Amino acid sequence: MVQEGLISKISNSIKDSQKKPALIPFIVSGYPDIEITKNLLLKFQESGVAAIELGVPFSDPLADGAVIQKASKEALAAGINLDKIFDMLDEMGEKIKTPIILFSYFNPILAYGVENFIQKASKLNVAGLIVPDLPIEESEAISSLCIKENIDFIKLIAPTSDKSRISKISKGSTGFIYLVSSTGVTGVREGFSDILSEITADIKNTTDIPVAVGFGVSKPEHIKELKKLGADAVIVGSAIVKLMEQYKEDKSLLISKVELYLNSLYR
Repeated sequence: MVQEGLISKISNSIKDSQKKPALIPFIVSGYPDIEITKNLLLKFQESGVAAIELGVPFSDPLADGAVIQKASKEALAAGINLDKIFDMLDEMGEKIKTPIILFSYFNPILAYGVENFIQKASKLNVAGLIVPDLPIEESEAISSLCIKENIDFIKLIAPTSDKSRISKISKGSTGFIYLVSSTGVTGVREGFSDILSEITADIKNTTDIPVAVGFGVSKPEHIKELKKLGADAVIVGSAIVKLMEQYKEDKSLLISKVELYLNSLYR
């Protein structure tokens, strides 16, 4: 159960966002390099996003499609790890007011030390954590540590979840509910099932925290469609990382192309 009185920077930012639904971009930390990550953090903030998901590179990212897997592999090959990500966040300091969410598979957190990881993240003002391969039945310890350090532990709900599981996950989440748009891995899609509307309604009957839809969101039509389906926020990842791959040899052009793309989503 979520601790009473937990102040969620992420929920508040989504609710206060001028973009409806609010925008949460995802990038792989250190791809194509740390300087680009820093510049994009600033650009995302300037663009008025509600929060930023920073992916922690991992060798076996089961929930991610080919685009993010490739970026993660390249970041790992360049030596990006949790220490370097934390150093970057420390260096950015107060420049970044937008809530930062770390998206990490459980293995890197376990290797770092769960308690050490949560405490370090808290000191660096990380606002939220997503661990896609940790089911709710195994997340009580890390969830309790997050509550203690005022970090939102954001849980995922799949479109195949029944009402009982939706209720259980919703009651144990803070920040927002990450509603996965479809079964499978991340990647660009054409459209979304109407079942998302039913699931969103079920979630909102259980909790008042926002619902964010991710996996496959990539164009203005998706934003409009998901708004009609009841989403409070959308998560855009693979489309941004794909654009970054296309322009990674020209870093100034990469930043401007990502900015143009973000602006295009709400036209």
